[in-house]
Amino acid sequence: MMEDKIQQNLANFIVNCRYESIEPRLITDMKYRVIDWLGCAIAGADYPQAIIGRQLFADIGGKQDAVIIGASGKYPAACAAMVNGIIGHVSELDDGHRKAIGHPGSVTLPVALALGEKLNITGKEFLQALAIGYDLFIRLGQTVNPSHYAYWHTTGTCGAFAATATAASIMKLTAEQTNNALGIVATLSGGLTVSFGSHAKALNIGHACQNGIYAACLAEGGFTGAPDAITGKKGFIAATSTQDNHDSLIHCGETGLLSDTAFYKVYASCGHTNSPLDATFNLLNSHRPDPNNIVKIEVETYRIAVSLTGEFKADNEDQAKFSLPYCMAVAILFGKVSLQQFKPDVLSDPAVRALAKKIVVTESSQATQRFPKRQASVTITLNNGQKYTDSVSDSCDIADYDLIEKKFFDAAQAIDLNASESVIYYIKTMDQYAGITPLINYLRLM
Repeated sequence: MMEDKIQQNLANFIVNCRYESIEPRLITDMKYRVIDWLGCAIAGADYPQAIIGRQLFADIGGKQDAVIIGASGKYPAACAAMVNGIIGHVSELDDGHRKAIGHPGSVTLPVALALGEKLNITGKEFLQALAIGYDLFIRLGQTVNPSHYAYWHTTGTCGAFAATATAASIMKLTAEQTNNALGIVATLSGGLTVSFGSHAKALNIGHACQNGIYAACLAEGGFTGAPDAITGKKGFIAATSTQDNHDSLIHCGETGLLSDTAFYKVYASCGHTNSPLDATFNLLNSHRPDPNNIVKIEVETYRIAVSLTGEFKADNEDQAKFSLPYCMAVAILFGKVSLQQFKPDVLSDPAVRALAKKIVVTESSQATQRFPKRQASVTITLNNGQKYTDSVSDSCDIADYDLIEKKFFDAAQAIDLNASESVIYYIKTMDQYAGITPLINYLRLM
């Protein structure tokens, strides 16, 4: 059957892909993905979701395989990957992919770190496994979206497959074992968009990391999974998407790794706020309107952005990061949308709430048609009748590598500077090392 062949080809690709066959520019990009994720994890290490997750596994205990950020001792690899997955995602600063509509770094790096520590892999093996995980995430995410995202949280669902691919590469599973692992994780994957604005959103990511390792370990032990679990008539794609184009999956073995990589986050909010925020900052830079003189702000953007972020919500940080009126209000009042703008004193600021209530978000049919291009227009109306308008055809969310390093060091201010500089040097040259110990040691400082 064709469906069987697609999944087997994916398994063959995961098993046969080697570091030497990956384009050097993708290897370089993977290194900066590691740097970016570390900064996100530093920012997320003390969130309530992280504290609760750490305490859960501290109480459970178990085999001492890998470090959980912010906890003493070691924990089973799947448990470490779960909590570190939550920690790396919860600040909403992690990288993403527009067409796949999700965050590949958050479901691959925690797995590579946990299993890499347990199995003492080389720097090359670490980067290879990351690239494979990213690749599968992007392929599968593009295959099921955009319809999948109406209900399913891609990072939790497709992320479980990416986590499995990363684990299979590190564990050196056979093609048969990897095929079974993909079949196993298909029935383990989950995560709903209704969880956005609650702690459960980050749990979707942690769960994907954990289940990826579980699937790989079960397959290694001889457990079987359906050979058509991804593309079969009752498989993952059919169950979660109205899309019917498997080209990204069919050509996997022929073309190797995808050439397009993910974007980096520049705002500490949902990625679907990015394009309206870009337009807002363009207006602020050009006209500098007095917030006291603003009577109305109109936003037109694509349907997913409207449905997920169009309402004013600010009871807590999780809600506010998915509220475009809130994010635009703090952008205008504070000139930035960083983690500081989601602290309790800002969430309750009367000026922020008053301005946010003047912001109206509606759908543009043209923007919806152009998605996954992230189009938006913003019009600011002043009390004297003057209007300022700016439009963007896509979000400007591709930061250069210097900005990624700055983002990391901004997050790492409480950590010894020499240690942070040393780990950056290690990551940039990690393919020359026989282990990932410097990276693991840095996790213990976070």
